Amino acid sequence: MKAILKASVVVVALILLGGVMAYLAGFFESKIPIDSNGAPAPVDSDKVYIVEVTTEPLIEQASGTIRAKVETVISPLINATISSIAVWSGDEVEAGDVLIKLDSRELRARVDQAHQAVIAAEARLAKAEKDFKRAQRIYRTDTGAISKAELDRKQAVQRSASAELLGLRRQKDETMTALSHSTLTAPIAGRIVKRYADPGDTARQGEPLLRMYDPQTLRLEASVRESVASKLVEGQSLTAQVDAVNTRYAAAVDEIVPSADPGSRSFVVKVSLTGGSGLYPGMFGRLMIPIGEIEKIYIPNKAVTNVGQLDFVVVKTEHGSGRRYVRLGEQAAGNRVEVISGLAPGERILVAPR
Repeated sequence: MKAILKASVVVVALILLGGVMAYLAGFFESKIPIDSNGAPAPVDSDKVYIVEVTTEPLIEQASGTIRAKVETVISPLINATISSIAVWSGDEVEAGDVLIKLDSRELRARVDQAHQAVIAAEARLAKAEKDFKRAQRIYRTDTGAISKAELDRKQAVQRSASAELLGLRRQKDETMTALSHSTLTAPIAGRIVKRYADPGDTARQGEPLLRMYDPQTLRLEASVRESVASKLVEGQSLTAQVDAVNTRYAAAVDEIVPSADPGSRSFVVKVSLTGGSGLYPGMFGRLMIPIGEIEKIYIPNKAVTNVGQLDFVVVKTEHGSGRRYVRLGEQAAGNRVEVISGLAPGERILVAPR
């Protein structure tokens, strides 16, 4: 019984294996008609395509990330409660637009106090100057009516009042400057990328509230192996590919960071992009760097026939036409496909209309 079971398993396995081999051999695919002599049957309206070699630049692709050259973080210079925030992430702003207002009631009170103190100091200085001038006049016209020490004391009071007024004016300027810091404006024209706080939160000195960047300064920062980066120069024209938007952009080398990563042996190359609309920081991009030339063979897609998992073309020679296996590469523009192996320059292949 066990022997019969084992034999059945073997038979089933052989049947499955035979089916797989038949599929791979193309028994379930359409075949190229063969005449009685074993050669491909002639096809009406066939035309001959002469295989040619095309010289193309050899491109090195360096992966990188889209980043903004001009980016800024909005932080307060004072501690205060946030009264209002006028923007959200993604909003476009112009330079000078009001972004955040902080609670300024305490600051306004300090400005008023400083202003009143300046007024009082100005009054004291005016009185001290009058007293000093009167003492000077008496001292000059009536000798002995006022002593030199008294005159010096009047002058000291006048100078002290003047110094006090100068200090209070500077203190008033400081309070007015602090009051101006309660309104945060956009330092550049750009786009808000992140908002870190909401009205009612306490803004603390130096802590970020908003982050923004200039969309006109987006560039691709890519890691380029050292042997290639050493041949690049600033201002060199290149091409950048951004897969997310399926677009290629004209690029120019803006900066080559003069330090290599010891782990990857690569340099960071920063290139500016022309017409980079629709791009955002953090997107993936590839820098296309020509490093030489390469010869490739392209043939029309119509010249290729698929048999199972194999690709064939009909080659026309002096002795007739015959089918030949070819190894294909990537698709190219103009309904063409790259041939990696199987054809040589100058050979003629048949292209059948479809």
